[in-house]
Amino acid sequence: MNIERTENEKIIARLFNSRADGKNFIEKRVKLIEEAINFQQGTFEEQVKTVIKQLINGKEVYFLKPGKETLRKVPNIHDMSPNVAHDFDRWAFEQIWEYLIKISIIQQAAFKKILVLLYRLCYFTDHKLDVNNNLRYLPSQGLLTHINNLELLVLRDGFTEKFKTEEVCLLEFLNFIDILAWNEDVKYHSNVTNAVFSDNTKKNVGRVNTILTLISAPILISKFISNIIESTKTNGVIDVKLITTTIQKFTKTRGLCILSNPQLLEFLQPYLEK
Repeated sequence: MNIERTENEKIIARLFNSRADGKNFIEKRVKLIEEAINFQQGTFEEQVKTVIKQLINGKEVYFLKPGKETLRKVPNIHDMSPNVAHDFDRWAFEQIWEYLIKISIIQQAAFKKILVLLYRLCYFTDHKLDVNNNLRYLPSQGLLTHINNLELLVLRDGFTEKFKTEEVCLLEFLNFIDILAWNEDVKYHSNVTNAVFSDNTKKNVGRVNTILTLISAPILISKFISNIIESTKTNGVIDVKLITTTIQKFTKTRGLCILSNPQLLEFLQPYLEK
């Protein structure tokens, strides 16, 4: 038996099929949005904490409500602040990308696997109903073991050796991205009392665009970094277009950077399949 192949099979994801799975996917998003709308809300000075789940290490995954976007001139009235054990207080896209790009430098195989874990998370592959009938990110024991092995055997020493830093735990990171994306759905697909996904709704706005951007931008940047490393070794020419293409994508799409399905399949193989 090929143990490595068996382990890798636990992480493999199928490309999302909107025709076959789109209705069920929207139903899950609606369930989460309407749950969040009903979370108790305090004031921005005294936010109310709602614990979503507790990790095996005892750390809490939670929202604080209301979030800062409720203070806007045109407020997102249900905005919340997602966090895991106060470890992500100031995290935005910049910190998320930094974490992922560091992983791309540590090991490309681990980088691809973690991006596929994010892809699975985007489409609820590893979400299940908990004992309270709430939809939660609950990876199987086999997948949890794989996540833990990535942390212990690759990431922990990799961050220390290459960057002289200690970073957040991978499982905590994945749970943070899950509730960050949940909050994005709440902001863009709700009215005062309900979730809203009409026929005219841009259904990828929110959760999908957020996570796919978190996946896509680091892929493009990691290609540029790899090109610099290899070109430096061989005295070759650095392909600057790799990074200018990334900048152009952000400029054209106002902060979104989403690779096409064929591009994702090409980079994330063999962990992402049709």
